Amino acid sequence: MCGIAGYILKRAIDRPLAVSRALLSEIRRRGPDDEGVCLIDRAEKRVYSFATDRSHVAVTAELPSWECDPVGHDCALFHTRYSIIDTSAGGHQPFQSQDGSCIAVFNGEIYNYLELKEELSEKGVHFRTASDTEVLLEGYAYWKEDLWAKLNGFWAVALYDRRDGSIVLSRDRLGVAPFYVRETSEGIFFSSLIEPLKAVAGRPRINLPVVSLFIEQGVKDTDGRTFYEGIYSLLPAVAFHLLPGMGQIKQARVKEYWRLPDTHEVLTDISFTEAVETFRDLFFDAVRLRLRSHVNLGFELSGGLDSSSVVAAAAELSGKKLTAYTLKVRGCDEEPFARAMLKRYSLDYRVVADLEANLSGGAEAFASVMEEPYDNPANFLHHELLKRMKCEGISVILTGAGGDEVLAGYEASFWPSAYREWRGRRGELLSAEWYEFRRRFLTVSETQKTMSSYCKALQRMVMPWKKPKPVGRTGILKRSYAQERRYHITTALLPYYLRSTDHYTMNIPLEHRFPFLDYRLVEFGVRLPPEYLFKDGFTKFILRKAMEPYLPREILWRKKKFGFPFAHKEYFLGRGSDWDVHLKRAQGLGLFDAQCSYDVLAVEDQHLLWRLLSTGVWLKSVEGA
Repeated sequence: MCGIAGYILKRAIDRPLAVSRALLSEIRRRGPDDEGVCLIDRAEKRVYSFATDRSHVAVTAELPSWECDPVGHDCALFHTRYSIIDTSAGGHQPFQSQDGSCIAVFNGEIYNYLELKEELSEKGVHFRTASDTEVLLEGYAYWKEDLWAKLNGFWAVALYDRRDGSIVLSRDRLGVAPFYVRETSEGIFFSSLIEPLKAVAGRPRINLPVVSLFIEQGVKDTDGRTFYEGIYSLLPAVAFHLLPGMGQIKQARVKEYWRLPDTHEVLTDISFTEAVETFRDLFFDAVRLRLRSHVNLGFELSGGLDSSSVVAAAAELSGKKLTAYTLKVRGCDEEPFARAMLKRYSLDYRVVADLEANLSGGAEAFASVMEEPYDNPANFLHHELLKRMKCEGISVILTGAGGDEVLAGYEASFWPSAYREWRGRRGELLSAEWYEFRRRFLTVSETQKTMSSYCKALQRMVMPWKKPKPVGRTGILKRSYAQERRYHITTALLPYYLRSTDHYTMNIPLEHRFPFLDYRLVEFGVRLPPEYLFKDGFTKFILRKAMEPYLPREILWRKKKFGFPFAHKEYFLGRGSDWDVHLKRAQGLGLFDAQCSYDVLAVEDQHLLWRLLSTGVWLKSVEGA
């Protein structure tokens, strides 16, 4: 992973824009290993590459310094590199194809680059480096738009195609790699971070509707909007082609290269046994691809089903002793479950504890890292854990995140709609499933409480399929199971998690890899009928059966889970003096009852309290107050 930034102007200029330094300097934290600049004159089809004082030593010997005389251009590409594959100067960016037809900056990782490299080699393409960046460039030079559907990985790419003068902006299928855009009268500006774009056309205003939605419901990243007016995220699974003179994204020719399976594509012609075998093969291959690295790998091990499955698959595939980290948190400790993995596998097992004590003192600095408010202080703990990993020599982390979205693991989110679909197709539920459903949703009022937040959040959504239907007497939101799956993968839970995680991992920097978000697993997972996921009171049943030969029983058949842990109530009680100033700052926006005190919220609604505190800390970072 790396940092990218740049601009695409409506008219050529004879020197870099004044904001160029800000665009480059702000993304440096994402890429400490190398740096590069490219200015492009599309009318003359000229490309000018430069080194900076932070470029790889081999690059500075070959390229002129960016401090040299300015040149005419209408496009600029900036890159800061975090070296994972081919750590030599061979992976320097901006990278140019051998025939000179394409040049690009690329943030991400192409996990199947070796397979694509072999395929291109058979077609006569020659390679100079061992980098996945070169595979991407040569792949685009050969396949053009057909490339994106061939890639297995994640990416944010800005690419100049000399053949037609277009600038291509592309983002991976699920939006793992961030890609922020701001449009001005001069043209389009883009970056891996929000902060560089704040300097482009004057300080942007706070987007109060987005702030309000976050405070009330904990919802963000639902439609590309950020907490700043005029700065938004580029759509995932899309490539935009901008010809010379096009200064707005809406003018681009759009190539949608992937979408989730439609609702009618439920797998009905595959037995459960066949589905388990297919899922296991896909999952192990997803892990295999993500073990590719020229730097040290580590693993997150929470003690839950998903992270334990990743560790088990990696251990089986590599045959090596893996380094795995577990976080021990007072009040919601899963460490004993994580330790159970030592019964099966030889692990360099490391436990980290008591990180929550640093939260009040580190919250303001962390707000700058996150760039926006965030809904869970566990993000801070996770960042502290990852910093510890980095200090101990780890550069890439594999995690089980994404499993709950792909396999409908969140009970309150997926169980009610799965129940309705199952009952509708079968006429009745098996006794075990019916008992479990009633046990978890005992009364109408309890179900209404569970689902009401989704009703309110959906009323603010803009796309037709997100609009809520009336809540019936059961209190359950009348949205189909397939819509629920799509909503959380494309709109709610997953985009929010990915955006937050990217900001605090790449601030270190450290690369996160998500085997469960391999697009093949996503496609397969969302098409599975609910019968294959919910059985005998267990969620993600297909994963449990697929991993039955590899996991200890206390992990495999565990029902209760914490997620990434943080004991909210235990932490907030008695800490009002540390946080009250931030609460008052958030209440000053007038978006929430200013009479509601810290002490009351610490007892009655710790999650709302945190959203207000996080907003207050962010406002201080924005205002410099």
